[in-house]
Amino acid sequence: MKFKYLTKEELQLLENELLQFLIVNGIDGPEWERINTSNPEKAVEIVGLFSDLVWQRSLEKVKFGEKIYSNQCFVFAFHADQIEMYQLLAKDKREDLLTFDDFAHWLSVHPGQFEIRHQTKNYKSNREEEIFFMMNNGLLLSDYSRFEFLQKIYNNA
Repeated sequence: MKFKYLTKEELQLLENELLQFLIVNGIDGPEWERINTSNPEKAVEIVGLFSDLVWQRSLEKVKFGEKIYSNQCFVFAFHADQIEMYQLLAKDKREDLLTFDDFAHWLSVHPGQFEIRHQTKNYKSNREEEIFFMMNNGLLLSDYSRFEFLQKIYNNA
């Protein structure tokens, strides 16, 4: 398994997609019932394959992410071959900078109190696996406007 099993609730929400997946793989309703009762390990394996497919397709759509610490804001762009990152770093520890909007506001009021850094790196494994790992470690999905905001600051610094 590349990612993780979908929860029971997630599988219920994706019931039609699971049925289509089963049909495409030659498993009709009665066959699925038979597998579930006579070979539950095989059923779990099939659900794992479906889960990986759902995660893969979802992660392929991720373009931007962000992670906030008490005095740092990271915004990432996930390109095909590499991750591009802007880091906004408050020069003093700030306990009240909890969101991107907090950082943007503080930056507009105290522009000299930040450093901005830019970096790119190649993926360690594959793109989707790395995004998945980052999401499991606190990465939130983001959008282009936040990335562009930090990009403009960096280019004008």
